[in-house]
Amino acid sequence: MMNTVFQKCLGGIFFTISVTVWSQFRNDRIQPPQSYVQQDHQQVAALPSISSSNHSWPIPQQTNHHDHPSDSMLLHELPINENSTIASDIDKIWHDQQAICVRLKENARCKHPALLGRLSGPALAILEWSERPSDDDTTGTTTVLCGDYSNQWLDAGYYFVEIIVLYCEDFGVTSLLNHHDRGVQDQNAWLEADHTSKCVEDARYNRITSKEGRTIISIPSSIEGKGSYRRGRWVRKPHLPLRALFTRYQPIKCAMDKDFVGNSHIQKGTPMHKYCKSIVARDKKPQKGKRLKKGENDKLAGLHEYDFQWNMPLLSEKQLVQKLRQRQRDANDDKATIPKICAIGDSHSRTMVERSLPALNLTGLFEFVQSNWIRPDAIVERIRRSNNTNCDHFFVQVGQWPASFRTGGHPFSFGTYYTRLKAQVENILAYNPNAKVYLPTIDQNPLMAKINNCSDWRTPTMLDGYSHMNKMIANELGSRVEYLDTNFIIYTHWDGHPDWQHLLEEVRYRKTLYMAAIMLGETEWWSQ
Repeated sequence: MMNTVFQKCLGGIFFTISVTVWSQFRNDRIQPPQSYVQQDHQQVAALPSISSSNHSWPIPQQTNHHDHPSDSMLLHELPINENSTIASDIDKIWHDQQAICVRLKENARCKHPALLGRLSGPALAILEWSERPSDDDTTGTTTVLCGDYSNQWLDAGYYFVEIIVLYCEDFGVTSLLNHHDRGVQDQNAWLEADHTSKCVEDARYNRITSKEGRTIISIPSSIEGKGSYRRGRWVRKPHLPLRALFTRYQPIKCAMDKDFVGNSHIQKGTPMHKYCKSIVARDKKPQKGKRLKKGENDKLAGLHEYDFQWNMPLLSEKQLVQKLRQRQRDANDDKATIPKICAIGDSHSRTMVERSLPALNLTGLFEFVQSNWIRPDAIVERIRRSNNTNCDHFFVQVGQWPASFRTGGHPFSFGTYYTRLKAQVENILAYNPNAKVYLPTIDQNPLMAKINNCSDWRTPTMLDGYSHMNKMIANELGSRVEYLDTNFIIYTHWDGHPDWQHLLEEVRYRKTLYMAAIMLGETEWWSQ
């Protein structure tokens, strides 16, 4: 193997980075069995594993990952993954003042792709996309998409950049906001568009940035964050080496195996089983009850390498939980009153009630009201049947089924979702004139097999569109309806759901705690 050496000047001192390191990082990953690739090339191709490697990043070592990198190490242009489905569409990817930008060629097949980007390093962050004019485009036909991270709460340091393409043509919120000057007719067309025919780009080839460990940027100074992103973030556990975090997805064939949330069984130890595990089992941690010993960092991988950090100067997470417990005890002892909260929805609300509240020792704080679909005509009767007629607050999570295979192949348009949910909320408010309704961000789903074979639409693009409808409804119905933004907790972990549908417990735990605190009026603890 040719051991080419690159030299770069850092503050007058030269250092060398060997291509051998990058090659080792690349070749450490598992390939699928060749016979399988030949038999069914359309379902799983011979791509490297996405599991976190034990190799740290091939970058100059810092004392720790919170050290400030030198401005001279800022990597402006980022390598393109030539195997991406839209590689031939991309002219350039570069780091540009708190944003990662992608310039498309004039003759691009996908002129307005739906992109999703994540930074992984001292902290995690999701990029916020918008279109920008190209400085050197005189015809106005070149698209430049920039993923901004200036709203995130980030420490200075080195970050790995991964960008994937979800759809060839974006139909979500970004496409709406990029054309904010549309007339009413065009906005209505966006709301009522039928997305039945929309299918994600091939998940095996959707990464547009380099799939090796070279897509690294340096953020020279800390960013405080804005809005809800100032309230909390996921930070890397101390003393862990920096490792790239790649998107986890569910290959169609692997979904058939019970170890990977399926029905049948692929024999353990076979090449196929190893391949599926390398793709699906990205996130790992010690078994429950076991603690890491010194030097056992290799037992953590993926999202489990990060802890949640609240921005609460006067209160710790433990103290906040204790405060809520005390308020619940006082109410049970008739010493005080607290609002009664009802959780409307299906499994995403039920798991908060049945799993997260007991984990917080707050059992009984929410009452569950089952409602799989958005049923304005039936919601009041469902509340009555559940014996929760005197709820002071309701939070409604009904965004999953309208985008799923359960629609019979016809996911709700954004307009249909908006119209039905608004009517349901209005019926709840009419039923209980003193109640308040909360509409949280809809939990984004990973690229499960049903999505990859085009029979389900619960992608971030679709579900973020529904969340935008939640915001619209809250803005239109006044102070008795509030949108609860939980993206700062859930979005960086969008692809980590163990069963491909429900949040990791450590994520849902924080979401549940945050929503409980907001609905109980404990809002003063977070930095504004």
